[in-house]
Amino acid sequence: MIPSRPHARIVVRARDENLRSLILERLAGLGELSEERDGAQSDSSGTDAVVEAWDADPGLTPREVQVLGLLAEGLANKEIAYQLGFSTHTAKFHVESLLKKLHAANRAEAVREGIRLGLIGV
Repeated sequence: MIPSRPHARIVVRARDENLRSLILERLAGLGELSEERDGAQSDSSGTDAVVEAWDADPGLTPREVQVLGLLAEGLANKEIAYQLGFSTHTAKFHVESLLKKLHAANRAEAVREGIRLGLIGV
């Protein structure tokens, strides 16, 4: 399953299938990769191998994981602040940091990504 916002997209074009396989094999050692055939951008050899790689660890702090769990429960910033014993401003800061690290446009996307990455349960 390819995430909605990949970290990198690499298109491998090689007429020699063995060379293309070798390149993809070497790329696979760099992290989580997925291969798909993309006929829309094909060269004269047929289809290109499209590899999408992403960082599976967004680098959340333990506190950010706590905040993410409370977001999953549907809590607002004020409620998160109360639950964790800090200011509403600090709660807002943590939520904004989560959105950035998870490449999420909103709180719901952040929760979805947290679940997908196994950071929080449902």
